[in-house]
Amino acid sequence: MTRVKCKKCNNVFEQGLGGVMLSPHIGPLHYVKCPACGKRSWLNVYSSVKDPITWPPEERQREQAAAQPELELTEEELEKKRIEESKYEKP
Repeated sequence: MTRVKCKKCNNVFEQGLGGVMLSPHIGPLHYVKCPACGKRSWLNVYSSVKDPITWPPEERQREQAAAQPELELTEEELEKKRIEESKYEKP
């Protein structure tokens, strides 16, 4: 997988070569859709960018967003939730 930088939103993402081979291309330039902004542009998929990956957002940010509503629950509600989730655990 190569790192590609979108010319429109400047996000860096990894692009596999499988779907790129079917896209329209002129030499090394392929007409690729950016997963971050959804716009298409001509990108060189054979030269990898050295910038760090910025798309998709880190999993930590998603986990923190999901964990915040749990902090707002009372102890009683947390206990009910724990009991409900334990029903689906395999012994």
